[in-house]
Amino acid sequence: MEFHAVICCGKGVNLNPLSKVKETGIAKALLPIGNKPMIEYVLEWCDQGQFREITVVTDSESNEDIGKVVESYSIKTRTENSQLSTIKMNIFDGDSTGEILELFENDPSEFILLPCDFITDLPPQVLIEQYRNRESDDIAMTVHYLNQFESIDKKSLTHYYTVYSEDCHLLDIHSKDSVELSKALELRAQMVWRYPISKVSTKLLDSFIYFISNDALQIIKRELPDYRLKSATKILRDLGRRSWKHSDQKNGISLFVLPNECSFVRSDNIPAYMEANRYIMKLRAKAQQQPPQAKEKGAATVGADSVVGENTLLGERTSVKKTVVGKNCKVGKRCRLTGCVLLDNITLEDDVVLENCIIGQNAIIHNKARLTNCNIEGSYTVAKGSQIKGETLTNLFIEGESASDSEDSEDNSDGYDSYEDDFEDDFEDDGLFER
Repeated sequence: MEFHAVICCGKGVNLNPLSKVKETGIAKALLPIGNKPMIEYVLEWCDQGQFREITVVTDSESNEDIGKVVESYSIKTRTENSQLSTIKMNIFDGDSTGEILELFENDPSEFILLPCDFITDLPPQVLIEQYRNRESDDIAMTVHYLNQFESIDKKSLTHYYTVYSEDCHLLDIHSKDSVELSKALELRAQMVWRYPISKVSTKLLDSFIYFISNDALQIIKRELPDYRLKSATKILRDLGRRSWKHSDQKNGISLFVLPNECSFVRSDNIPAYMEANRYIMKLRAKAQQQPPQAKEKGAATVGADSVVGENTLLGERTSVKKTVVGKNCKVGKRCRLTGCVLLDNITLEDDVVLENCIIGQNAIIHNKARLTNCNIEGSYTVAKGSQIKGETLTNLFIEGESASDSEDSEDNSDGYDSYEDDFEDDFEDDGLFER
């Protein structure tokens, strides 16, 4: 097909302490969802669309690790179906997504910018046809969605004031922080005159899926000289503003809202990452629907909505419910795991109770510890008999020596890079290479 899919692999700042932001973490694109790297879900989605080419863009630090997973996926899928498009790797160490447009400025095909962290049951053909059926003078399309998972804390989601026309064209975007700071939503009179029946939404979430035409790329290079310093979201916003900032009518930006019938989630923060795992587990449980099997007396119990990775040992009378357990883990006797995500190579001693926790790789939790609503950094050690609720436990490195530290999870809820400028640039980066 005529589209070039570009998958942007971010650093995962909002997935701290699991992501590569910490030395003990792993690349965001490789964080497992249902024991499968999250980027594989995006690659599978792209393969459904049969795009002409797929490019995975990573920073130099994560390129090798992500490249191995992409190569393994490519060998597995391309051997079975030779008609699938090739997958290329591209190193990008810039600070803003606008810079990556330079990588494809000589590409004759239209391209789609994608994050590495989304899961959806909506086929790519729906978006492709929506883009093809856009108005003749539209040069790009941005995709938005409504949060369908009530368990995801609204504070963890990035909300904008999205302004769009009656016929679903993007007109402007303002950050929620800037509006609260000024205590007013500033709308230009020129926009209101041209689009008197406009809508403003704070519920629409940006999926960071952008269809960009060759015409749009040429306009960006010609009219936005500082595009290299901007996020893709700001570039699309500036293109949307062209439709009302000039005396003559300029090309528009289509805004497509995903239908309520489909599911869509981005694992770009800890609550959403947990919910994505639960979503995948529910799908697998429905697909399997196996009758209960007889088990040996005293053997561990694993629920149908749970998954246990290869070479993982479960002790006697251990219960695993609504939980993902990674590879090469050792779980002791009489442990209770409910609604948790455990990465690889984790050790749980006897009588450990975990509820709604995410445990980083190589962590050790000693016996009779009880953790509720906690996030544990990789390689962290939880002391015997600890009873902790609602905290993020991280390693503290001082002059080459490590110690343990804990932080209240609420204090870390907004731990990501953002900046505020004037009215022209008044909201956060899109986070494709940060969050």
